[in-house]
Amino acid sequence: MKVISCQEMKEIDSYAINKIGIPGIVLMENAALKVINNIDLNLNHYTFVCGKGNNGGDGLALARHLILRNKRVKIYIAGNFGTGTDDFNINLSILKNLRADITYIKGEKELTELKEDLQNSDLVLDALFGIGLKRNIEGIYFDVIKIMNDSSKQIIAIDIPSGINGDTGEVMGIAVKAVKTITFHAVKKGLMNCEDYAGEIILEDIGIPHSD
Repeated sequence: MKVISCQEMKEIDSYAINKIGIPGIVLMENAALKVINNIDLNLNHYTFVCGKGNNGGDGLALARHLILRNKRVKIYIAGNFGTGTDDFNINLSILKNLRADITYIKGEKELTELKEDLQNSDLVLDALFGIGLKRNIEGIYFDVIKIMNDSSKQIIAIDIPSGINGDTGEVMGIAVKAVKTITFHAVKKGLMNCEDYAGEIILEDIGIPHSD
């Protein structure tokens, strides 16, 4: 497997979007379709925990595909309300039009609801933080990840387990413990040093051409 740094991955993304002209939303859709090939579709209840960045957008796109397969899907979103990347917001708008079951995590009420949903879910999808995480997790985000680890039957991480430093594998205060991590284009360095959190690592191509 090819192993790269987070900065290299960001530069590769930028090359694909700004030089080649592949819209970010297309890469997000490709990522969702590759993840769906690596999850058990015979389950009924899926819960998503998403941030407001592009990692969260990957999760929202995947959630849509499961909804269209008539699966029971519950989506939790953590982050500053009214924010979000452009591609995240596109996928969020689509889900709202589909009348998806979405809860914004604001405090104890939503954390309790999250815990109950995770306990009843067949599979949890982690799309909270991606490779851009640089500081320790605290506050409500810490609570969310602790509940995920304590209450989930099994977790699959999208690109990287939330809370893991993508370059070093360091746990940034707390991190999601996944049974499987679906990562894209190349393996980030940190994934090679966090097997207790990443679980099985699966590398998928999402259509990013290699630069010269």
